[in-house]
Amino acid sequence: MDTQERDLIGFHLAFAVVAAVGLVLPGQVAQGWRLWGLLVAYDLATLAVAWLRGHGRWLRIWWFAAVTSVFQVVPDAVLAVGLGTLRFPPDGAPDLGPVTASMALMWTVPLVLIAVAADAADRRRGRAAGWVVAVGAAAVVFIGAEALLPPLGIWEPVGVTTIGGWLAPYVLPPELLLGAATWWGVQVTRDRHPLLAVPVGALVSILYTGALATSWLLLERGLFG
Repeated sequence: MDTQERDLIGFHLAFAVVAAVGLVLPGQVAQGWRLWGLLVAYDLATLAVAWLRGHGRWLRIWWFAAVTSVFQVVPDAVLAVGLGTLRFPPDGAPDLGPVTASMALMWTVPLVLIAVAADAADRRRGRAAGWVVAVGAAAVVFIGAEALLPPLGIWEPVGVTTIGGWLAPYVLPPELLLGAATWWGVQVTRDRHPLLAVPVGALVSILYTGALATSWLLLERGLFG
């Protein structure tokens, strides 16, 4: 494990502790504003640590994930309005239409974790290992998110089959595809102009949106059943 990987792991463990305390403990500040504060702090702290420590790989992965996260408001809105399978309860902070506005930042964290894991596997075991780890890491990260965040009132599935009342199986295949697509996007953009992350990030989100709609049709509506 190199210095960059140690710093990455330490940083995200510290963020997980801070986020758990910030979101779970009662307080006067609305949940939505606490979430905004955590996500903005995550981005600013990532910039500071990666820049000061000279961690170029981490910085480029974060940049692609942050840009893609902005576009991820679109699939969230499609689920909330187009399919009616997702709801964002009022959290005291601004919304973007039917979507909690902080979702524009929230996707950054899981996408960074997935891409970092894939990058480590790719450098040690080769390209095939990178792809396998991207999909495996997506499964772990997104199932974890689906387990932890709905009980905190950040979002909730509506009118779909769930496991344990929180995990909607139809989202899992698209989320695995999102893990692979994110890793692809990082590879395409990290050695090129930073603005290339904009169209590539948009393409990843469009792919994810289409996968969500297709999976919903197949698994929830039984289109071909």
